[in-house]
Amino acid sequence: MSSNFKYTLLIILFSLLVKFGYFGYAKYIHNNRNLKGVKGYQFITARNDTGWYKKIATNWYPQVTERKQLGFFSSTELIQSPWAFFPFYPGMNRVLMKSFCIPFEASAFYLSILFSILSFIGFYVFAREFLKSNMVAFYSTLLLIVFPTHFYFSMMYTEAPFFTFLIFSFVAVQRRQYWALLLLLIPLVLMRPNGIFALVPLYLFYLEREGILSLKHLSFKQLFSRRNILKSIYFISGPLAFMGYLFYQECMTNEYFAFSIAQIGWYKEFTLPYKSLFRHGGINSMVNSLITIAMMLFSIVIARKLPISLNILIWILIILPLTAGSAQSMGRYISIIFPITLIMGALLYKFKFRYAVLVILFCIQLYLFEFWLNSHPLSY
Repeated sequence: MSSNFKYTLLIILFSLLVKFGYFGYAKYIHNNRNLKGVKGYQFITARNDTGWYKKIATNWYPQVTERKQLGFFSSTELIQSPWAFFPFYPGMNRVLMKSFCIPFEASAFYLSILFSILSFIGFYVFAREFLKSNMVAFYSTLLLIVFPTHFYFSMMYTEAPFFTFLIFSFVAVQRRQYWALLLLLIPLVLMRPNGIFALVPLYLFYLEREGILSLKHLSFKQLFSRRNILKSIYFISGPLAFMGYLFYQECMTNEYFAFSIAQIGWYKEFTLPYKSLFRHGGINSMVNSLITIAMMLFSIVIARKLPISLNILIWILIILPLTAGSAQSMGRYISIIFPITLIMGALLYKFKFRYAVLVILFCIQLYLFEFWLNSHPLSY
């Protein structure tokens, strides 16, 4: 048995074991003794925005004739609409539901199992080459799974599917498999709005792999060469898919950026990123702001250990959510910032009690999972 196959198998088994941990915690520690089997697991993984994904998967997006119907709030009125959510994840569920005549909970369950495992495997594949060590890559993958806020990868949310397409896009560039990249970029930009912004560091990573860009130089001759221009066409599928979605929104709502307008219904508005920190009172704003600052500081410390592309990816994925005027959900949003986990895993691997650290982190994760089970604002 090759070491790569062995580690891949262990990652799959560990991923499934963690899911049993969530179920056991909900049943015996959270004291929900009525949970049984697959339906019990489905119940504990469906919270918060899952209801919106179910609504879209079942009824799809409504046609809107007034801008206010997309999203609105005042002291006496609140309007929220499905247009705040991107279509690929609910679309996958809709296809499964109609193809196999199953309810949303079943389709979302199968997708959560599939994509959580794929996302971890994709991370391991990328880390193996980036860190130049199978063992360190394996340890970093375990860290990715047990990191305190990373239980979202196993929930009925978009974290695992989005991260799967993101990390495999980087793997495709890493291995120069550009035909695969052409296909991966379509779901990437249709899964979440930050997918279109992720194309920038992804293209920079491609330039680095091709020897056109590095910390020390940028070859304009190679950048504008016929060969590079032709190869760059592989990146066109992402922008084209995103433009197609913009036109679809315009046809249905008379607004090209309906998804952005709809954020108003969640009290979100464009704000300078730093103003979002500690903007609202309460424990939710404080905790998420502190998490964000901690990730920012760590990103600055490790900047020299990463290429330009991955540094830019980190800051895009941190700053972009903050432009919505709130630090809410930042604990969840940072879960997909894989360069941080790469370096953190490499550093912790040198620690004598590195596996004890994983146990402690998983215990913290289960503690935070309690907020998810209670639909507490800290789990949004």
